[in-house]
Amino acid sequence: MPTLSRGQSDASGPEPHRHRQTAESFGVDAERYDRARPPYPEALVDRIVAASPGPRVLDVGAGTGIEARQFRAAGCTVLGVEPDERMAAFARRGGIEVEVARFEDWQPAGRRFDAVVAGTAWHWVDPVAGAAKAAQVLRPGGRLAPFHHVPQLPAEVADALTEALRRVAPDSPFNPGLLKGPAVDAYQPLFERIADGIRQTGRFSEPEQWRFAWERVYTREEWLDQLPTFGGLTQLPADRLAEVLDSAGAAIDLLGGHATMPYTSVVITSTRSGTD
Repeated sequence: MPTLSRGQSDASGPEPHRHRQTAESFGVDAERYDRARPPYPEALVDRIVAASPGPRVLDVGAGTGIEARQFRAAGCTVLGVEPDERMAAFARRGGIEVEVARFEDWQPAGRRFDAVVAGTAWHWVDPVAGAAKAAQVLRPGGRLAPFHHVPQLPAEVADALTEALRRVAPDSPFNPGLLKGPAVDAYQPLFERIADGIRQTGRFSEPEQWRFAWERVYTREEWLDQLPTFGGLTQLPADRLAEVLDSAGAAIDLLGGHATMPYTSVVITSTRSGTD
C-alpha cells in the first residue's frame, strides 16, 4: 500500500521514491508479505492483458511475485525487476524470473515488452525516469500500467493506528488517517504525479485511470498479519510494532473480531506511441 506522509496532501508534497530505506525494507519478512498482501482483481489483470499487444510483461517492483504469478496464470511471460534480493529470491522460488535492480538503473539489454506493470510499487520509482525507461523497453503500442491497492480502513481501526503511531513513531510516513475517508481521493495527488511523469516523456498517449472496486473481510489475525508489511512499519523495533498491533487488535475486537475493508485498485495506464 502506498504510504503518504502527513504533509503529502498535494502534488508538491514529499515524493515516496526518494525514501529508499523504506522502499527497500519489505524483504525483512518476505514470507509474511507474500502471505498477507492481497492479490489484484482478476478483472484488472484481464483488462491489462486484453489491452496489450502481446504477452511479454515486465513487472517493476515485482516483490515476492504476487502480481507476476497472476499475469503468468493469464497466459503471459513475465520478467520481474526488484531492488530487494530477499524479495526477488522468494519470487524465484515461485517460478518467476527476476533481475535485481532499481528500475531506473536496470539494463534491458535490448529486450522489448508488450506491457510494463507495477503492483503497488510505482510510487517507489522516479515518475519521470521510470516512465522514460518504460518507453525505452515497450514496443510501439505497448502498455504502461502501474496499479495500486487503496484500502479504506474502518474509522475505529484508522484512529487506533494513528494514535499508536503518534506515540511510538511520530515521524512514520504511514498515515492511516488518510485511509478512513474517501481513500482514493487522498491518493489522487500520487496518481497525478504518476500521470504527469508519463506525460513528460512525450512518448505515451494521455494517461487514463481504470478503477476496480472490491472488498475483503479480515479476521483480527489476518489484519494484524498484514500490518507489519506496510511501509513505515517494516522498520519499527519489535516493541514499538507490538504496541501498534495491540492498538489495532483492540479496535478490531470492538468491531466483533473482524473488519470489512472496501478496496479500490487503481490503474494509471497509457500506450507507447511511435513506430520504432
